[in-house]
Amino acid sequence: MNEDRNTLYVGAMDRIFKLNMSDISQSHCERDALLLEASNVARCVSKGKSEPFECRNHIRVLQPLGDGERLYVCGTNAHSPKDFVVYLNLTHLPRHEYVPGVGLGVAKCPYDPADNSTAVWVTQGNPGGLPALYAGTNAEFTKADPVIFRNDLFDFRTGQKRFNFKRTLKYDSKWLDKTNFVGSFDVGEYVLFFFRETAVEFMNCGKAVYSRVARVCKHDTGGKHILSQNWATYLKARLNCSIPGEFPFYFDEIQSVYQMPGDPSRFYAAFTTGASDGLIGSAICTYTMEDIQEAFAGRFKEQATSSSAWLPVLRARVPSPRPGTCVNSTEALPDNVLNFIRSHPLMDSAVRHEGDTPAFYKRDLVLTTLVVDRQFVDMLGDDITYTVFYAGTSQGEVYKIVQWTGGGSRVADVWRAAGDEPVRALAISRQLHELYLATDNRLRQLPLRACAHR
Repeated sequence: MNEDRNTLYVGAMDRIFKLNMSDISQSHCERDALLLEASNVARCVSKGKSEPFECRNHIRVLQPLGDGERLYVCGTNAHSPKDFVVYLNLTHLPRHEYVPGVGLGVAKCPYDPADNSTAVWVTQGNPGGLPALYAGTNAEFTKADPVIFRNDLFDFRTGQKRFNFKRTLKYDSKWLDKTNFVGSFDVGEYVLFFFRETAVEFMNCGKAVYSRVARVCKHDTGGKHILSQNWATYLKARLNCSIPGEFPFYFDEIQSVYQMPGDPSRFYAAFTTGASDGLIGSAICTYTMEDIQEAFAGRFKEQATSSSAWLPVLRARVPSPRPGTCVNSTEALPDNVLNFIRSHPLMDSAVRHEGDTPAFYKRDLVLTTLVVDRQFVDMLGDDITYTVFYAGTSQGEVYKIVQWTGGGSRVADVWRAAGDEPVRALAISRQLHELYLATDNRLRQLPLRACAHR
């Protein structure tokens, strides 16, 4: 979304669309689109994938570059990920404006259009002050290699590679395991990733899925010998979204996460129950950056042997400097710190949500995506602040949920916005007071102040 240009960019199958935000129906689907058809279709079909859908180029990453004139694009390209850079008017760059490091999209966007992935373009704080793409996706056709990845860093003026890529440890379930990524954010000296995955700490008791937030330092260049191609500052912690009680009821599977522009202090996330819970339900929980940092400053978790319980690491056994801390040069970290973080990326304490209960929860409801707004109302001379959640559902509805100061909330409206199709994405324009909704087959624009559009 580019509100300064009144433009909404939409990644689709074989195309990028450039829509008029004021009225998307005024956009021309042929003129305001860039065709990016897949190559290697025959090879994709030979691997057993369907030509009409899987062997197409599904655009999964659209990120504005730092210069404000170009757009980074990455698509599945018939199960052979490929990335591009184009102008904001959806024309290709001339040859003399070639962007180094662009062309191979592996680890930047998924092979499979059905996979969940995330990416964020970060312009400041990286090694050498160079821009970089941070991505969470699957890096193999077989889906055996979930990865948090930063691309090779190039000096765009000279085309010279300055720093090698960094990634999570390959085939190590302590780092990532059957991961579904839902969001990534540039916050200060860190990049945060939100995802759900198979819980390695629950393995001895069965199978469970937990939601996580992971953190890497932007200035991370890996270790000198140990973890030389990997993150030397990677940590992750469980996200707790639960109804309290003697036996808390957990919403374990994060589906969407949102950060309000201009407010890096809070994250809002939609969760659902797990498949094994026997009860369908959803919740919205809020997390502060302070509580996230507190979890990362706490004790580490470890399993001494494959049959042992997971327990907190004694503080006396944690090496110095503390693993996961951002330092001037990770290549100068001693081997004992690198070996510790290699085997102890998981924190012991979960990140608690704001308030005693979730901001909203409801049974027999599956939330799929979330955006958040803040409204100010003058009530008898007092400024009252409301947090407004717009949450898409698996049944094509949009719930408008209002939370007032103090934590109480209620459903203010339910819009039947997309027939029976699941709502896949939402975007909000605070300038135009419009909500944009995407399903697999349609786009809709909903005026926030006009509840008649149901």
